[in-house]
Amino acid sequence: SGASAMVLSGVLNVRQASRGFDLRIFMVVAAALAMAQAMSVTGGANLVTHSFLSLFDNASPALILSAFFLLCAVITNILSNNATAVLFTPLALNLADSLNVDPMAFVLAVIFAANCSFATPIAYQTNLLVMTPGNLRFSDFARGGIPLIVLLWLTYSLFAPWYFGL
Repeated sequence: SGASAMVLSGVLNVRQASRGFDLRIFMVVAAALAMAQAMSVTGGANLVTHSFLSLFDNASPALILSAFFLLCAVITNILSNNATAVLFTPLALNLADSLNVDPMAFVLAVIFAANCSFATPIAYQTNLLVMTPGNLRFSDFARGGIPLIVLLWLTYSLFAPWYFGL
């Protein structure tokens, strides 16, 4: 409605408004959601869960939660936040069930980590939208985003085990 009001009021003409739509943004989001659905339907999600747990054999649930958060945060910068949330929520529930811990700790890890989409322009639609007009490079996103991701990862890794008693 805001875009329509801008065109109707003459702030933008139709040509200027149509340049704001980048087909690449829609393609990235659609492809990521399709991949997440395929992982869920084919059983890939279960395979990833069991593989992930085998990497951390006999590790504490707090360490597994921290590693899971970091994995989600990295993947969200390759896919998108929506696709990461769709893909990792079943994994979070499977992990929590396998570890016999409160699933909310892992679900919240997905929510927070999936929103750590700061380090790449393809991670979030808005990043792509501002990249060209702001004359930003890929490295600009990494330089500013990686420290934010590390800060959020460390904060959650320290806070969640205390809060959920892991």
